[in-house]
Amino acid sequence: MPIRAAKSKLKDVGAVFLPTDIPYYQEISKNAMKIIQNYGDLFEQVSVDECYVDFTKITNSDFDDAKIFATSLQKNIKEQINLTCSIGVGPNKLISKIASGVNKPNGITVVGQNDAKNFISNCKIEDIPGVGPKTGLKLNSLGIKSISDISKKNIFELRDALGYKTATFLANASNAIDYSQIKIRGTSKQIGKIVTLKKDKPEFEQIKMIAGTLCASVFENLKNKRQACRVLTVILILENLQHVSISKSLKLYSASLEELNKNSLLIINEMISNNSISLDNIRRMGVVVSDLKDISGQDSLLNYFEN
Repeated sequence: MPIRAAKSKLKDVGAVFLPTDIPYYQEISKNAMKIIQNYGDLFEQVSVDECYVDFTKITNSDFDDAKIFATSLQKNIKEQINLTCSIGVGPNKLISKIASGVNKPNGITVVGQNDAKNFISNCKIEDIPGVGPKTGLKLNSLGIKSISDISKKNIFELRDALGYKTATFLANASNAIDYSQIKIRGTSKQIGKIVTLKKDKPEFEQIKMIAGTLCASVFENLKNKRQACRVLTVILILENLQHVSISKSLKLYSASLEELNKNSLLIINEMISNNSISLDNIRRMGVVVSDLKDISGQDSLLNYFEN
């Protein structure tokens, strides 16, 4: 509840309201955003406690893998700065924004592409960002009481009542369509790939081979983008959907395939021994590099890339 509303409701009670500590909020926000922006290629902060991050590429548009990454993100924020957060995953910014408010506090809501229209049809009109009391009254005057009503309304009638921009936005929103893009802030913050293992019981040699394939994919991306990495993370998803991940900071920035292979195997061995993980319990595995550095301006890329 906003402080203004709380003060209004408690004006005759003599309630005491503590002053806000804006510098503290900003510092916590800065730390949280630093963690979040390393989880995708595109990152956009829209307020002190809200942002968008795009990990479409790293999950290959797989919403199951997207949930895995959202879980990892939520876990890392909690472990590093002891802060809970709610996350919405969707095919666009609109659906993600609404989904983030469904399972508060500290929830994760995933809405796939095929479920988006049904999801938003069951939302309230006021759940759509930007729909305030004035727009609500205008919609009500048109007999529109739900998002489903908007999608059934003639677009020209909507434009006459609301104006071209608002009417078009609401018509699209009622059909789970949102063309707004995440604003690009600098270069890619993370590169990675995750795969699902075959159902037959894997041997460690198979795990090594898969890790090598993942590292090769990440290496090619680094090479094409002319970037080097400082942090390597291996992610394991178990049969019971438990998420295990370990990150390792390299001594120097590197874009060496040999370095990626060597350290990924060290991490995997550590994960299996420390967490008593059975190989046949591993269902997905991912390799991610972050803390990236643009090295396109270096005199010789041979300092970083292998032939």
